[in-house]
Amino acid sequence: MKLVNLGCSFSYGNCVSDYETLSEEHVGPGTLIAKHLDYEEVNLASPGLSLDGVLRRLYTFDFDRNSTFLVGLPPESRFQVVSTKLRDQRKIRGSFSTDASANAFSKGPTIPTDWFLTQSWLNSFGFKNYNVSEHVQYHTWFNILLIQKRLQELNCKYWLYNSVYGHMQNTTKIPELQKLKDSISLDNYYQPNLGIRDFSDTDMKYQITRDDSHPNRVCYKEWVKEFVDTFLSKRIWVNK
Repeated sequence: MKLVNLGCSFSYGNCVSDYETLSEEHVGPGTLIAKHLDYEEVNLASPGLSLDGVLRRLYTFDFDRNSTFLVGLPPESRFQVVSTKLRDQRKIRGSFSTDASANAFSKGPTIPTDWFLTQSWLNSFGFKNYNVSEHVQYHTWFNILLIQKRLQELNCKYWLYNSVYGHMQNTTKIPELQKLKDSISLDNYYQPNLGIRDFSDTDMKYQITRDDSHPNRVCYKEWVKEFVDTFLSKRIWVNK
């Protein structure tokens, strides 16, 4: 059996074993959950990925029958555009002061060719009458609905969680957007109001380094234990 891991950097994992300690082994939540289930992890997450990026990969990547999907839903403000250069998700990051943070993602798995670049809805596009906050909610909830629909089409077992912050804690003043939010199934959705960063922010010991709040392996282990104990072990799979 295979566990297909999708999401952004919080789902992709890193090679920091504990606070400011670089390791040779790349570990993420999918690694630990696959080990618990005795499955093979297929890590198709990427640092910086967006919700529409996850949806695109569900349509354009090939999956084995009977795969189980673990989907970390990326932050709401991101979207993707077609780029002029290939994605490099194992690059050494030059803007961080510590060796652990600079090299945290340099030993992870590679993916098939990817020509997409992530942008943010929070940047000014010069759109007239552009309601940024409500548009972000529209983009978020509609894409989560489409992700769920695609997973149902694949007829595979799946679990969703929020990779960074909770998507379902947000509100809207627009009735149509509220209907989109209300249409999202919470049956297979772990802690819809919280994300992994809500956990990693509770103590610096859970973070990569002092200048990078990504979760380290200590954080992943504790988060996965809670996921398994309070959610996974008590779920009856409902694909709807």
